Amino acid sequence: MSDQAKMHIHQIANISDIDFVVPTGFSFFEPYIKYNVKEILEIGGEAYATKTPHGDVSGIFIYDNYEKGGTIYTRSREIFDHFYQLKPFNFLFSEIQTEIENETYDIYTLELEKTAVTPKFSYEISVAKRSQIDEIEKFMASTHPGINKKWVNVALKNEDKCFFVRLNNEIVGAGWLSLVNDIGRLHTLYVRQQFRRLGIGEDILNARLLWLKSKRARLVFTEISRYNVASAGNVMKAHMTVSGQVFQYFKKNLDKKNEQKIT
Repeated sequence: MSDQAKMHIHQIANISDIDFVVPTGFSFFEPYIKYNVKEILEIGGEAYATKTPHGDVSGIFIYDNYEKGGTIYTRSREIFDHFYQLKPFNFLFSEIQTEIENETYDIYTLELEKTAVTPKFSYEISVAKRSQIDEIEKFMASTHPGINKKWVNVALKNEDKCFFVRLNNEIVGAGWLSLVNDIGRLHTLYVRQQFRRLGIGEDILNARLLWLKSKRARLVFTEISRYNVASAGNVMKAHMTVSGQVFQYFKKNLDKKNEQKIT
């Protein structure tokens, strides 16, 4: 019997519905899945789960209606195919690689418990406060066109941290981190083009690693496109190594009449 025939699909409509148990070995991102589901619901997105007849989670799909982007967590190709067809999207991430056009992101990790973090900084690094939300939203909107700006407020409310460098009274680079279950995630780093190759990105990286070390995070990871040679070089300088891959799939449009529904 196929995975699709055996699975039960339901929408996770509220944060109170996040009561599933993720099986060991389900995903590299296991420690973050519930957190990511909670965050997607808080920004107004959608989340779906598939379960086997025994009640075990076999797939999770999170989707942002505003950005038309999402992530599929599963080890099953059939479940991947089902979620891949579920919504129109501009981008979609999954640990499953298929014959469909995709871009490889390497997952770099570092065991912070076993690593000394003693960087030297060339720039003053600031950590965003809730009172600076408007300025951070403007930076994110200008550097990430189409971003769901609700994400900034939700991330800060959930105690994600935004580290940034300001030059001439302007934010020129920023990078985010999350800390969940003693595991840090570095994400959404951007330095304005005219300020690249000056060490700003490296300083923001090292500041985030130092902060995570101070919070006794045991592990940190980040996903970097293989086309992003500069960022890969920076994390390798920090002794991060490749531990896996995740794949980005590109724009897919569906006719409204063909868009699948979950009841």
